Formats: sequence, C-alpha cells, structure tokens
Amino acid sequence: MNTEAPLATLPVAWLRRLPDGYVIPIWRWVLFPATTIMLKRYGGMWMSGELKLMGSHIAFTQSRLVKSSRTPPAHWEIPLDSIADITVQKGLTSETIEVRHAGQTTKLMTARSAEFVELLNKARATPSP
Repeated sequence: MNTEAPLATLPVAWLRRLPDGYVIPIWRWVLFPATTIMLKRYGGMWMSGELKLMGSHIAFTQSRLVKSSRTPPAHWEIPLDSIADITVQKGLTSETIEVRHAGQTTKLMTARSAEFVELLNKARATPSP
C-alpha cells in the first residue's frame, strides 16, 4: 500500500466521457430531461471527487456518496511526465482545468485552483528522482 502524502489536494468534478457511439435512451429524456440535457451538452457526466498531487503523478478519487453502492468509486492516475499541457478556463463561478496527456484531454471542474495548478506546474518542471 502506498502511504505517500499528497503535496496538494483539490476538490474537483471529473468529466467522465460517454463511450463513442453512445446514444442516450429515450426513457432518460422522458424521466430526467434536465440532467439528460446536461449529459448531452458536456458529452459525459461530472463525477465529484478529490484530485491529489503526488510526487510523480496526479490522482483522482471519486467521492463515495452512497456507502452501500456496489460499484467501487472511480480512481485514476496520470504520471506528471506524460502531461503535455494544463489550461485553466475561468467561468462565472467555477474553473475548468484541462489536462492534456498521452493524446487525450481530461477535464476537471473546480473553484480557486490557482495555487494547485501552480504547484502542479512546478512539480512537472522538476525532474523526479
């Protein structure tokens, strides 16, 4: 088990993309029209969780809202040396962080991310031992 302490943490929502070719079922439009519109607009679902900056990678862990859920919370890691670019787009009440890595883009929504992004950029610039 890895007991490395994070250098920084940030509460975020990760945009979990819909699979290619996914068609939103009609029943969803009828039962949940507002959430279905957002699902279509963003091309996925926002998953709340925490982003941690570790010495060699960033790691996302989904918040567990229902303890009795059968599916484990989502978790992923991106090595710092595979990150090509980080951009922050400021919105009215939130910020969207786009992390470009290994030919793909990971989108995160948060608030007040300046300090975290600054630490992330410093960690990327510093070669890991």
